[in-house]
Amino acid sequence: MLELVGREDPRYALSRSQFIGRPHEVLPREVARCSSAADVIAALGRAREREWPFAVRGGGHSNAGHSSTTGLLLDLTPSDEISVDGDLVTVGGGVRIGRLSEILAAQDRLVPVGSCPSVGVVGAALGGGFGSHGRLHGLTCDSLTTAEVVLASGDVVEASEDREADLFWALRGAGGGNFGVVTRATFRTVPARPRTHLRLTWDFSHAAALVGWWQRWAPDAPDAVSVELILLCPEFPDEEPVAMLVGAVPDRDAVDSMIASAPVPPASAEVVDVSAADAALLHATPHSAVARDPVSIPLVHERPGMSTAKTEFFDQPLPDDVVSALLAHFVAGREHGELREIAFTPWRGAYGRVPSDATAFAHRDQAFLVKHTVLVGPNGAARRGPEVLARLAAAWAIPHPWGTGRGYPNFPDPAQADWLTAYYGSNADRLRAVKSRYDPDDVFRFAQSIPGLESAQVRKTQ
Repeated sequence: MLELVGREDPRYALSRSQFIGRPHEVLPREVARCSSAADVIAALGRAREREWPFAVRGGGHSNAGHSSTTGLLLDLTPSDEISVDGDLVTVGGGVRIGRLSEILAAQDRLVPVGSCPSVGVVGAALGGGFGSHGRLHGLTCDSLTTAEVVLASGDVVEASEDREADLFWALRGAGGGNFGVVTRATFRTVPARPRTHLRLTWDFSHAAALVGWWQRWAPDAPDAVSVELILLCPEFPDEEPVAMLVGAVPDRDAVDSMIASAPVPPASAEVVDVSAADAALLHATPHSAVARDPVSIPLVHERPGMSTAKTEFFDQPLPDDVVSALLAHFVAGREHGELREIAFTPWRGAYGRVPSDATAFAHRDQAFLVKHTVLVGPNGAARRGPEVLARLAAAWAIPHPWGTGRGYPNFPDPAQADWLTAYYGSNADRLRAVKSRYDPDDVFRFAQSIPGLESAQVRKTQ
């Protein structure tokens, strides 16, 4: 029987996110805890009977708030089964990255996923899914082999290369809430391998030179080299901003080669050799070369903090004057309790060896991704949300004229004007056709859901 949780239930707090991406938190009238396709069908029927809006949550990390609603929230967290069969692993719709990684690491295997253990595996794959193993093994969606999907009609279909092929194509990069609810998915695993994790730090006075160098080095580095450039402004204004390289390389020789080619030596270096199993579990962050975050993050504040981001892909280096303007804006007007970050993530490698129309994920031939992030603590959204969003938009706008106009789908941006093109590029028309076939009545609809071909006009962001 479908498990329902109302606002008076002590478990209701578990439906809230630790961080939200917008100034105002959206809370559901009721939460349907779904452990199977049958539960999802029942929950969709309940929303239809009551004429409530609904949303689907696997991990709850939607930057735009698409994983919550004022109506019925379909929470897939109870769908947490994992089974391994040879080089294939099948997961429920609520399985998180951390738990999957723990199970596969024991066998020295992995699925290329992101670094945040509390993110849902399926949700990450439906929007692409990148991380430190991606330049070597591809996006998470590239490892997807089959998906069980509950459609708006109540039918349950199995999508793969051989069955429901158009739906399977669309799920790999544009599947987040657009065509149905993915209740189970199977991925192909790959062998884990020993790696060397690094965290190198420079004084911020060298940031401009590092950005200039990194843009020309990182995207064309060997596939096994996945090193991000992170610019960080701590939450306390009396702490100096820093520039750092964090990531993974094959061995210490690769670290030495990288440092030798950098404009200046780092002020500090943390370099750690990790086993194959640990390489599947650990990740490099601005705080540690071998971080292991908690698999789940419980809600500990009545009001969540605010973590919001804007992204864009680039296929050419930024001019020096643009970099200077971006850095000046980054450190100006710092506020207590506000953490700022700009992450330059290398692309190409295995990402770029898949044709842009082979899956719905269109961003294959880019050089790098730039993500602007601002995080403020509890009650920060309510106090300073609009101000934070305005600053973020201004930062994003500085390099934007040199960008491709494309953004990463798993970091949806409510302020993105032409979001259909930004997220899906030349694949947008085919996606609209798939939408018309599998959800002709537009049941799975939210602010930036893909419209069908019948729509006279692409819906604007609500």
